Amino acid sequence: MLGSRPARNDLVSWEKNDNGEARITVERQDSWKIRALSKVFYIPRQRTITLDEVGSEVWQMCNGHTTVAQMIEGLRKKYKLDRKEAEVSLLAYLKTLGQKRFIGFVLEGEEREPRASKGDSSGKKWEGNVR
Repeated sequence: MLGSRPARNDLVSWEKNDNGEARITVERQDSWKIRALSKVFYIPRQRTITLDEVGSEVWQMCNGHTTVAQMIEGLRKKYKLDRKEAEVSLLAYLKTLGQKRFIGFVLEGEEREPRASKGDSSGKKWEGNVR
């Protein structure tokens, strides 16, 4: 796990605001169930998630080139954390981003090749070599 390289999902749009925080925009899935529910309940077409300083820094490090071990070391030095604190916090955060399909993990010896198909909460799913 520590040798894997987190990579942002190219299908998720994001931008950096004036404060240096990353803002992720998630589009609503377009399925018959969601359309039916949106007739009864208000379901916005998109929602924006603003990451805090540390979350934004981690998000930007998820470039498909930086390993998890390098990310832990960078956070440890910058925020003066011991290795275990940085490791546990980062792995929990990466797990959350992965479950939401905002990032995938490139394994050693594989190239970053995200491909989209229907499936997850944003209507997009990663397949192929990115896990």
